[in-house]
Order: sequence, then structure tokens, then C-alpha cells
Amino acid sequence: MKTLLVSTALVLTMTTFAAKAQDAGLTVVWADDSTSDALFDPRVTQSRHEEQVIAQIFDQLVAQDTDGSFHPGLAKSWVIAPDSKSITLQLRDDVKFHDGTKFDADAVKFTLDTIKDPATASQGAIDLMGPYSSTDVLGPNEVRINYLRAFPTMLSALSENELSIVSPTAVKKLGNTGFAQAPVGTGPFKFQSWEKGAQVTLVRNDDYNWAPEFFKTKGPSQVAKIIHRYIPNAATRVAALEAGEVTFTDLTPPLDMKRLGDGEKFGTMVGVAPGVPFSLMFNVSHGALADINVRKAFIMSVDRPRLSNNLFFGLAKAAYGPLAPTTQGYWKGVEDYYKFDLKAAGKLLEDSGWTMGADGIRVKDGKPLRIDYLSLLEPDTGVALQAAVKKVGIDLKVNTVTKARQDELVMSNQYDMGAIRWVMNDAAALRIPFHSDNIPAPGKFKFNWMHWASPEMDALLAKAESAATLEERAKIYQEAQKSIMDQAVFMGIHDQIQTIAFSSKVTGASFAPGQWQVRLYDVHATK
Repeated sequence: MKTLLVSTALVLTMTTFAAKAQDAGLTVVWADDSTSDALFDPRVTQSRHEEQVIAQIFDQLVAQDTDGSFHPGLAKSWVIAPDSKSITLQLRDDVKFHDGTKFDADAVKFTLDTIKDPATASQGAIDLMGPYSSTDVLGPNEVRINYLRAFPTMLSALSENELSIVSPTAVKKLGNTGFAQAPVGTGPFKFQSWEKGAQVTLVRNDDYNWAPEFFKTKGPSQVAKIIHRYIPNAATRVAALEAGEVTFTDLTPPLDMKRLGDGEKFGTMVGVAPGVPFSLMFNVSHGALADINVRKAFIMSVDRPRLSNNLFFGLAKAAYGPLAPTTQGYWKGVEDYYKFDLKAAGKLLEDSGWTMGADGIRVKDGKPLRIDYLSLLEPDTGVALQAAVKKVGIDLKVNTVTKARQDELVMSNQYDMGAIRWVMNDAAALRIPFHSDNIPAPGKFKFNWMHWASPEMDALLAKAESAATLEERAKIYQEAQKSIMDQAVFMGIHDQIQTIAFSSKVTGASFAPGQWQVRLYDVHATK
């Protein structure tokens, strides 16, 4: 079986081949499991689907290989201040944006300053850039980025897709909305067209000659065109791959991964993503889940190892806390909380006054123990959870919704529980769902769906960001994870995996850091 299981190791598909003469006609078709892409502005997005496209179009100041190592990107070199409150970067002077304008220090300042600007409405980058203060232009190709507090993980932040450098000329010409629909970067592929709900077409950047050193290709890619097709149904994606209509399929079902990987016509690659695993967020602002006993009982009623094995046939392991084990800063102590125990779960519910009804659903004050679950991700997981918690008398209503409907219900606080997964290489991912600034509100879509406003948690997250050493930082994030587990506001379900199947007619694809997006720059036809 040609499967590569990845945690933090470098992922390369199949066998490494010697470089070939550039094939002007090679087209790669990527089959994506969504139709909901809304924008391709790295400064704004929080969508993994959109980032698959963004990863081909944009470059970052610091390039990070799949193994976590840092390399020169748009910046040739850098010096971090001893107090970790600033970084001075020397920039390349031979780079142009796709619109022909020159990449320079002003472009860096523009990108970072506009992420900070509330008018940009950043959803992801604003949280990743840390305690950003300002950027000083020291020369045409030199900048100093300043932070309000020590920020020792700035290199990791500057290597994220969300902090890709955008063309100031294009943004000013098109406006933020127009730019998000026709993005302009410096990467190996240029945006050509977008048929919403159908496909995005990218074409090779024939001027590209500044790839990070870890890529095997030097100069323009051998891929002339990328067609990013939206095929939400997994069976249809796999059928399209087998018919030769697409080159890569994402989120390929586990059984198909084994079947396709065992043959000669296809290869497979699996990424185990760091960051926030596939998890549930309990809304503590109203309803039954405002009671910690109900939250604990819900967690204890699910046999997560068995559920994960049944759904993923060994490809994904159970998750227990708010961070995946592959994340720097993961605390193993989360695995000791809330073991599967139906009897103990039932007692917690009894202690809170929930008595079993004749129909097998618990009742309190004449009201059934009903939890409304917004289900946009993994419908099979929702069904499995529904069956599991019913054994202790919880009626889980799986409300399958579109992305637009989900966002509407979240911003109006009309739900009891939702799911999250967030790919990020660092424990700083905890800020996304747990900082009180990220509680959603009308007109404000954020990811603290628990509505958990904890001054103590906010202080811990801020303290971790500016910790003087990695050891101190790890201790603070351990304390944060312990607090989250003690309050039972969040339930890890399983590691988040990206299961890719691809045609054996191509090779050279690799996972970007985070093991989710796939870099297509090195792809070429097999011999």
C-alpha cells in the first residue's frame, strides 16, 4: 500500500524523480470537498479550502518546510532582537507580483498593517500575527517588524499562509472585496478565473525564480495549469479520480485510501494535522450545556477510540484535549480526563436532576435533555455521536447546515454545540477558540462558540505569547489546557487527517506545514 502517514516529517509523494524538461501542457486537477469558497485573500480567510488555492498563489517572508524547519522565503535573512520584540528582515530584490509590480519593503508594511486594520475584517491572520505593533521601512528591501510584547514564535507566524504578502497595487485598485475574488501574489501560480461553486483556474507564473531552497524545482513549475474543482460528494470525487477526470482528491474515504493505495494506478498520502483536532464546542451561555455536569456526562458517554477506529479504520486516532498530539506544546495530561464510563455519566445527569423518561430521553422540569448540534463537518461523526449519547438519555439533534446557515446561527447564538478543526503548527492555536475576543456576535463571525469568557484564560494566552523561553511557554500552555479540561467546555474527538489520493501519472506533491494543504509547485509527470 503506497501510503505515507505524516506527523511532522517531510512528505513526498511516491518516488523522487530526476528533474525533467518543463512540460508546457501538464494540467493538474484538484478535487476539493467543498463548494463554499468565498474569498482568496490570505489576510482574511479562515478556510482550509480557500487556503489550498492560496498556497499556490502566494509566498511568505519566511518559508517553512514540512519538517518544521525555517528557510529564506521572500526575506533573504533576518535578525531577531534579543528581547524578541522585533525582527529585522533583508528582503529579496528580484521578486515581482503577478501584476508586474515590485515586491519590496512597502508591500510588507502594507500587508501587515492592513491585517491589523479592522476594516480588513481578518478572521485568521489577525490571531496568528501575535502582538503586532508596526512595521518600519528601513530601506527599499529592509524592514523591522515590531511587537508590543516579546513574541518568540514570530518565525512560525511569518511562515503561515495567512501572513502571505499581497500586492498593495492590486488591493488599492480592486478594494478588499475585489482583491479577494482576483488575488495577486508572488507565488508559482497566478489566478486566472473563478466559477463560483464549480472551479478555480490557476496558471503557471513563468517569471517565478525565487522558490525556497527545499523545493526540487528551480524556476517555473512543470505544471502549466491547476484546476481546483469543487466536488463535495466523496464518492463522486473518487469516481472522478478513477475515471481520470481529476489528479488529486482530498478527504478521500479511508476504505478508498486502502483500495486505491494497494494498486499501481494510484498513490496516497496522509497528513496528521497539528493544531486543534476535530472537536466539539459546548455553548455554555444557555441551555442544558450551561451545566458542567451535562458537559462532563456528554464527554464520558462517547467511546472515542472505538468511534475513531470505526470511522477511519486506524488512520485517525482519538483526541482528548484542545490540541492535537502533533502540536508543539501539547500536554499529555488531557488524556486522563473524562474516561468513557456510561454509569458515571448517568450519575452526573441524575445529580443535576435529569431523570430518565419512558422514551429513553432524560427530562428535567418537563423539558427533554435535547442538544442542538450544528453539523457542517463530518456528517458520519454526527450520526455516531447521536447514537453514543442516547445511551445515557441525551437527545442529540444533528442539524445539518450549509456554511452560510451555520454562520448565521453562530452569530445569532442559536445553537447548543458546534464542531471545529484548526490546522496550526503551534499551541497558539488555542487563542482561536478560547480567547474572549473571539466570542461571536451579530455581524462578527469568530470561533469561541462556547461563549466562554474567562479573564484567566485571556491572561494565560497573552502570557504564553510573550514568554521568554520555549520552556516557560510550554508550562503556560499546559496550564491553559488544564483549565479548559477542568471546565469541560470542549471535547476532542479525533486527530484531524488529510487523506489524499492521486494519479500515479504524477509525482512530487508535498504537504505544507500543518499537513493539510498540498503544495503543487514540484509536481511533474512520472516517467
